[in-house]
Amino acid sequence: MPSETTVQFIAILVTVAGLLGWMVQTIIKYFISTSNSATLYIEKLVGLNQENTTNFVNTINHQRTLDREMQVKHTEAINKLTIEISNSNQVNKELFSFLKNGSHV
Repeated sequence: MPSETTVQFIAILVTVAGLLGWMVQTIIKYFISTSNSATLYIEKLVGLNQENTTNFVNTINHQRTLDREMQVKHTEAINKLTIEISNSNQVNKELFSFLKNGSHV
């Protein structure tokens, strides 16, 4: 029959082994939980980054569309201004011709 000291030693050894197993299990669960939280956080950041990138591209495309529309308006304004300057030059030419000929009469 084993001595009382041996039984106590085995009981302490089993208790320590059980506590060590519980501690290792708790630590592993903690690291798995932390890893999952970090993974979810990174996934959220990636999703937000994709959304921001999409919004940025849409904004740039919208601005380019507005720029093209403004360029068309500027081109139309320049063409109309060219016509008006040409008409003004013609009127001035006729006015100078009239004044030049009118002053001799």
